[in-house]
Amino acid sequence: MGIQPFPQAPTDQSAASSLTALRAQLEAAGCFERKPLRAVAELVANLLGSVLAFLVARQLMRAGAPWAAAPMFAVGSFLFYRNGWLMHDAAHGGSWPGIKANRWFAALVAGVLGEFPSGWRHGHNRHHARTNVLGEDWDQRERWDPTRRYSSRWRAWMGLFLFTRYRGIYLPASLLFMGLRDGYYCNRHYRDRFAAELTAVIIGLGLQLGGFICLAGVWQGVLLFLLHTHLGMIYLNSAFAGNHYDLETFTPEQARELDMASLQARTTRNYAGGWWTHYVFGGLEKQLEHHLFPHLPRHHLHRAAPYVRDFVRARGLPYHEAPFWHCYMRVLDFHVDPPRTQAPRT
Repeated sequence: MGIQPFPQAPTDQSAASSLTALRAQLEAAGCFERKPLRAVAELVANLLGSVLAFLVARQLMRAGAPWAAAPMFAVGSFLFYRNGWLMHDAAHGGSWPGIKANRWFAALVAGVLGEFPSGWRHGHNRHHARTNVLGEDWDQRERWDPTRRYSSRWRAWMGLFLFTRYRGIYLPASLLFMGLRDGYYCNRHYRDRFAAELTAVIIGLGLQLGGFICLAGVWQGVLLFLLHTHLGMIYLNSAFAGNHYDLETFTPEQARELDMASLQARTTRNYAGGWWTHYVFGGLEKQLEHHLFPHLPRHHLHRAAPYVRDFVRARGLPYHEAPFWHCYMRVLDFHVDPPRTQAPRT
C-alpha cells in the first residue's frame, strides 16, 4: 500500500487529535507490530559476537599484534553494548505485546549490562517529556553548564565524550557512573524494586569482570573491564549526541505553550544514512519518530518516517535530518562557541 500524505489539519483541530490520526495511520501500516523473537535472537547474537571478538583480541595479543587486538577489543565492546538498544526498546514497551513481558525483558537485558532499568527509565522519561527544556531535561544537562565550554573541537571532544563532570571534578566517562546514578533513582523512587535490580546488577557486572579476568588475569582483567565500560559510555554518548544538543532550547514557561509535536519536532534531529547507520544506531537514528511515539518498536521507525515527515511538514514544523558526522561536529562547535541563537529565548 502506498503512503498517503498526511492531510493538512484544519485550524480548529487539536494537536492531540492530529497525533491520534497519525498513530492510526502508523498502526494501519503495521508499524506497531512487536517481534519478541527478533529481540531474543539479537540479544544472543550480540553476546556471542562480543565474546568471539574478545577471544580473537586475546589471541592477537598473544601473537604479538596489539595494533590488531585493540580494534578487535573495541568491536567486542560495541557488540556488547548494542544490547542497550534492546533494553531501551523493552523499557518503552516496544519489544513484547504485554507490559509485564516488556518489563521482564528490560530487566533481563539491564542485568546483563549491569544497569538499573527502573532508575534509568525514571530519568529517560523526563527527557522524552521535556526535551531541551531548560533545567528539566535530565539527559541534556551538559549543554547548559557554562563551565563546559572549550577552546577547540579536540578539547570539546575530550570534555564531552571522554570525561564526565561531577561537582567540579572530571572523571572518565563510564557506564559504571551512569549505573550509580540510576541506582540512586531506583532506590529513591522505586524502592520495592531496588533489591532485585541491585542483585541483577551485581551478577551482571560480576560476570563481565570475571570474564575479563579469565581472559587476561586479575589486574589486566580489571583494567580491561574498566576500559570496556568506558568504551560503552563513549558509544552511547556519541550515538545520541547529535539528536538534540544544538537545536532549540526552551524555558519551562515557553515549553508549556507548545504542543507535544511542536516541542519534539523543534528539538529533535534524525541521522540520515543507509543500512550501516541503521545497524550502528539500532533504528534510533529516526529519533523524531521515536520521540513522538516512544512505544513504537525501533525496527519499524524507518517505516514510520515518511508518515511523520508529511505530518510535521503539513503543520509547518521542521523535519531535522543530517548525516551523523555533520551532527557530531555541530555538537562540538556548540561547546566551542555556542551560537547566540541557541540560548533560551526570553
